Amino acid sequence: MSDIEFVKDYREKELSQYVLAYLLIAVAFVGFHTVSELQQVLKSAASTMPLILQMIMTDFFLGAVCVLVVILNEIWPDRVKTRLIYWKIPSSTIFSRIANGKLDAAGFDLAEARVIYAHLASTPPDKQTSEWNILLRKCRKAGHSNVVDAQRMQLMTRDICLSTLSLLIMSIAAVAALAIIHNDIRVSLSMLGFPMLYLVVMLVVTGAAARNRAHRLVALVIKNDVQDKKLGPT
Repeated sequence: MSDIEFVKDYREKELSQYVLAYLLIAVAFVGFHTVSELQQVLKSAASTMPLILQMIMTDFFLGAVCVLVVILNEIWPDRVKTRLIYWKIPSSTIFSRIANGKLDAAGFDLAEARVIYAHLASTPPDKQTSEWNILLRKCRKAGHSNVVDAQRMQLMTRDICLSTLSLLIMSIAAVAALAIIHNDIRVSLSMLGFPMLYLVVMLVVTGAAARNRAHRLVALVIKNDVQDKKLGPT
């Protein structure tokens, strides 16, 4: 498997499994709600078919939501993903932070890095990102597997966070739609309230993870480049 294929295979693995996990949670809580409603209906000897059909249609709807989220994840432009998750990427100020001593320098000599990248310390953010991307490509070409792994984790956590945001937005829309259908928001909240709470928690967790992974990747590229320059050509 090539580096590019390895970096991107999270879309078919972890990301799909994450969306499936949400679908199973949501379906389970729709089922719990339906069972509770069925118990009340059986006591009154009324027909249970409407509730069963409601559960089936709600589950189909949730499945469609998850499919749309997977599709949307492929449509979002990278610039939009960056703005939503990071606001601005760490690479846009990487050389300024090196000059100011504000970068985690574990594993490399920060003083040496200041000398190497001194000419980039005051360059605009776009230029700093562009120069850092050149270093990233050099690290990948040099066969630094730790950089490849870090880039995969950074992209994976970014897309999982974005998928969580998309799921939360569409779940809110689903609650609103069900509230209109039943003319009672309590019904939709009893079915999807916990899954939505789960998404809120996961949005905070995955957002923090995505930002941490992005900072780790940026620092790791600098570390490898400094070490390569120190060792010189082999």
